[in-house]
Amino acid sequence: MKSKWNLFASIFQLVVGVLAIISFIIIASSDENIKKWIITLFLAIFYVILGIIGILAIAGFFAYIAITAPKFDEEAFNVKDQTVVYDINGKIIAKLGVQNRESVTYDQLPQVLIDAIIATEDSRYFQHNGVDLPRFIKASFYQLLGRSDAGGASTLTMQMVKNNLTSTEDRGIKGIIRKFHDVYLSVFKVEKNYTKEQIIELYVNNHNLGSSVYGVGEASKYYFGKSVSELTLPEA
Repeated sequence: MKSKWNLFASIFQLVVGVLAIISFIIIASSDENIKKWIITLFLAIFYVILGIIGILAIAGFFAYIAITAPKFDEEAFNVKDQTVVYDINGKIIAKLGVQNRESVTYDQLPQVLIDAIIATEDSRYFQHNGVDLPRFIKASFYQLLGRSDAGGASTLTMQMVKNNLTSTEDRGIKGIIRKFHDVYLSVFKVEKNYTKEQIIELYVNNHNLGSSVYGVGEASKYYFGKSVSELTLPEA
């Protein structure tokens, strides 16, 4: 660590020394053309240095995000269904488990439900790689300004990450860092390990939909008395 700081200190001293020499030449020179040329060179060096510092700062920030992000664990996305107990005649006599849930596969989902989820939650879901960049930049900027309407940037993938791996922190610098953690895990972990269809399957089985009902499979039976594959467009 000391060697790194010594390297940075040496570079800083070198830059300051060069700028000091250029400043002295500008002051000492009586030729206006030379002065203009030196000033142009001075500004060019200055902007290059600023650019390098900016690049290093951005690289350092993303390295920080990658290092501090929660560990990716596929087990965090696994949901537990109820245990259903039947009698000898095949009738249900008990359901065991804290959460009322009956998981469904992607193939069981009607297209109207998939379309409804995409339209309301993440319209470019099948086009992006885990993050909708325009929405994300807008939301992060509003977060920085402390605006209450900063939400709306999370994709379906990012929602899965937020609900299962990171947190729901939405305000201030902690909220911004959390969103970058969501982006990192969504792009480099979730979307690399799951297909778009698998992510939707995880998503629809994950959420609480009221009255201790979890997932669209159980919700379809609870609210409409039918399986999820039979849902109509209004019900979806």
